[in-house]
Amino acid sequence: MARALLKKYPELSESDLAFHLVEASGRILPEFTDQPGEWVVRMLERRGASVHLNCTMTSADDGHVVLSDGTEFDSELIVWTAGNAATRLLRNHTDLPHNARGLVQVRADLRIGTETEIVPGAWAAGDDAAVPDLTSSSPGAYTVPNAQNAVRQGKLLAKNLLRSLRGREPKPYVHHSLSAIATLGLGTGIFQYRRIVIKGLPAWLMHRGYHVLAVPTWDRKVRVLAIWLASFFYGRDIVSLASVQSPREAFEAEARTAALSAKRTST
Repeated sequence: MARALLKKYPELSESDLAFHLVEASGRILPEFTDQPGEWVVRMLERRGASVHLNCTMTSADDGHVVLSDGTEFDSELIVWTAGNAATRLLRNHTDLPHNARGLVQVRADLRIGTETEIVPGAWAAGDDAAVPDLTSSSPGAYTVPNAQNAVRQGKLLAKNLLRSLRGREPKPYVHHSLSAIATLGLGTGIFQYRRIVIKGLPAWLMHRGYHVLAVPTWDRKVRVLAIWLASFFYGRDIVSLASVQSPREAFEAEARTAALSAKRTST
């Protein structure tokens, strides 16, 4: 997308682009095994990015970034992805059991409570719930707080509520992840199923196909697919950040230019 900007804005050049990816752990894309993750790092570096693993940002005063490994550089745009956290409302204003991260303690069947004690009539699912991961070999593991689990937990919660109202035991949440897939820019992606790894355009098409199938209703599927096809053949829809932050500025500047032109014509 950044290189596409160079065609739209002649005042920008290749030397204006510099990307740094700073990761506190020793790898990126933890959903994948080591070798696919290493391939992604090499691919990003071939495209001109600098990847800093086992590294954190020490400071970013006035756009000057200092990393824990001593690297320093200036940046016009800093994007911080800090993950998610539970709302403090649960910890500070309810007496529901929660873990050290502030997530509501949930049993495998999505009832709030522990293995020995259940909160009557209380259920939870999604990002703010610590749902035991029954498929993990690590003791005490919880399901990943992503949309994939949240949607499935929501459906099971509804079914378990119905089972409970009918006097039946609720079912535990068990989801075996079939694969991992990610896009790495327009036309590039990576897919892994056990030891099978697919890279590049085929993985990108698989990612898009899966998400089209996941979009509800056929009219929305067609709309989303049409937008993606247009972007693939004609490029991304690009707008400058200045236009987003000050949407009236361009109109006001054009109005001043038109008024000045009209004044000159009249004189």
